[in-house]
Amino acid sequence: MLAVPTPCPSRIAARDSQRVWRSLCPMDRHGKIPMKMWHRWRKPVVIAISSAGFLLLIVYLIYRVLDPLPPRHIAIAAGPAGSVYDGFARQYAAILMRHGVQAQLRNSAGALEDFDLLRDARCGVQAGFTTLGFVQSEDAATLYSLGGIPDGVIFIFYRSADPITLFAQLRGKRLSIGVPGSALRAIMSQVLTATDALDESTQLLDLDSADSVEALIAAKIDVAAFPSQIEDSLFQRALGAPELRLMDIAQAEAIAKLIPELKRVALWRGLVSLGRDVPSTDINLIALRNRILVRKDLHPALQYLLLEAMREVHWAPGPFNRIGEFPSEQPNDLTLSPTAQAFYRSGSTFWQRYTTFWLTSLLNRIVFFVIPVVVSLVPVLGFAVPLYRWLHTRRMAQLHRSLGRLERELAQSQNMAGLSEYRSQLAQIERVISSLKVARRFEVDLHRLRIHLRMVQEEIGRLGSADQAYAQEFP
Repeated sequence: MLAVPTPCPSRIAARDSQRVWRSLCPMDRHGKIPMKMWHRWRKPVVIAISSAGFLLLIVYLIYRVLDPLPPRHIAIAAGPAGSVYDGFARQYAAILMRHGVQAQLRNSAGALEDFDLLRDARCGVQAGFTTLGFVQSEDAATLYSLGGIPDGVIFIFYRSADPITLFAQLRGKRLSIGVPGSALRAIMSQVLTATDALDESTQLLDLDSADSVEALIAAKIDVAAFPSQIEDSLFQRALGAPELRLMDIAQAEAIAKLIPELKRVALWRGLVSLGRDVPSTDINLIALRNRILVRKDLHPALQYLLLEAMREVHWAPGPFNRIGEFPSEQPNDLTLSPTAQAFYRSGSTFWQRYTTFWLTSLLNRIVFFVIPVVVSLVPVLGFAVPLYRWLHTRRMAQLHRSLGRLERELAQSQNMAGLSEYRSQLAQIERVISSLKVARRFEVDLHRLRIHLRMVQEEIGRLGSADQAYAQEFP
């Protein structure tokens, strides 16, 4: 009788697995997997998306705490109503409104009160116009500078038949140099003290700019000093009064050297009116160094928007500045904010030039935050599928190990009396395997487990048959 060769158990398992795989993944007539077969990936995709969504939610919450979205409002300390500061602030507010940011202007007595509003976080003021100087030691911990804006030129008009070019000539006169608490009053007091212009006969009157000009025209005072621009009505009114004269400060350069908060500027001949040749000579003046300060907790995106507003308003040439001179990184007694440093160093980014403010803010977050997060999530997403497979196959792997242990014990056992115990263990494993429910894509693994079970069952059956044959032959 010819012996029929018995196929290798491993080949049987491979052939059966391949048959099961073909039955689970049937191809259509074009050799492609039908769309319904992709539903088999639904659960791992759901796990991956759920994991990614959960992590993104956590990251988003952390991000909102660490770097919230830019606010849509800002409070700006703008100096006295109708002042140069107030005019600049109103232009800034119009520019900010174009970008969806509402600016609330807080008028004050001047640059010194603007400083106080910035220092007090309870006031809610986040930006303000100030002059160089008047910084306290604790300001560096809470305030940044955004850079310089056009200087505040101080015009000094007087009533006198004789020209006045030195501050020492103001002794014994009635002076209006700003209201107490203003930067103008503080700076001009330093100038008068440095030039020895103050004595017991000198009178200081507490008048604001408009009142001082009217009082000077009415001959109630002798000298009025006020900051202005040559196109402002206040300056034009004083200049148009025939009895008033504009002081040409002979020591302007020396004063600016001694008092660093000041700068020497020149009102060139004919600058007010070329046709009328006004002024008829070059006039030396002094000017306050103006700058914008912000609180350190002001969002960087709003700092950048303020810098853009500063450039739009101050980029053009003026009577006392060249084109593009302001805003500038002028000498500061406070640190420039990192946003301002980047602005002056490299200017606007591509997105800032061609997209809106809010879209730019979103794109910056995508580049500097979302992309690194997505990159960090790639390993997590790659781990999701193996995790999903492990969750579904770990029980089958345990049963494979139990069957393998039984196989090793059968191979090493010389006592056939323990076959009943092995059959009992195998029956328990079979019951567990029969109760397993797996997804369709893991039915191949379950089929392999059943093949493994059948191989162990056949081995125990073979050993049982051999034991019975031995018992019959040797009773």
